[in-house]
Amino acid sequence: MNSKTIHLNQIIIYMIGIVIVSLGITFNTKTALGVSPVISLAFNAAKIFHVSIGLATFLYYVFLIAIQFLLLRKNFQRVQLLQVFASFLTSFFIQGFDYLLPVPQSLLTRLIWLVIGIVLTGLGASITVNMKLIPNPADALADTIGFVLNKSFGFGKNVLDFTCTFLALALSFSFGQGMLGVGIGTIIAMIFTGRVVALCNPFSEKLYNRYVLKSQQIVG
Repeated sequence: MNSKTIHLNQIIIYMIGIVIVSLGITFNTKTALGVSPVISLAFNAAKIFHVSIGLATFLYYVFLIAIQFLLLRKNFQRVQLLQVFASFLTSFFIQGFDYLLPVPQSLLTRLIWLVIGIVLTGLGASITVNMKLIPNPADALADTIGFVLNKSFGFGKNVLDFTCTFLALALSFSFGQGMLGVGIGTIIAMIFTGRVVALCNPFSEKLYNRYVLKSQQIVG
């Protein structure tokens, strides 16, 4: 967290971002065309072990935080444990939207939902990151991987996406489920989600500057 003081506007916009990214993830999973790479392992675990997608996502995010700790060791800061709270919020909303949204039947509807899911996921991720509060565990781990390998965040995200997809496939094939959770939608999400984030970043930065920085200046 870069700001010394956290403002109400910052929290409200961050929460909106959490809701948007959770809705996007749920749209993606409902298409049955393949989920986003970074959530594929949690999705497959939920289906194979017959647990809710919300619970599987929460445990998966906590696992990602543990990986960060192992990679960073002394560089791991206590404030990063607040990612558990972000994980709970995201998992809570994913579970709620999973109950509310139906499964689309036609291929055209599924493709439309896939586009909606990618757009919402990218927009929500952009908003949460630019509010400079608690990072999403997946984004934080991607950044950690890039840091450890002396590479960029983008490189770390590519490594994480590939690893998650590989582990998701290994899990599903081990239980005789084949390509469960991984499909053309996974590839499309891998290609375009990052681009949506990049397109949305100027908008999210304006939100931060207008509603957070100005609040800090007024208080100051």
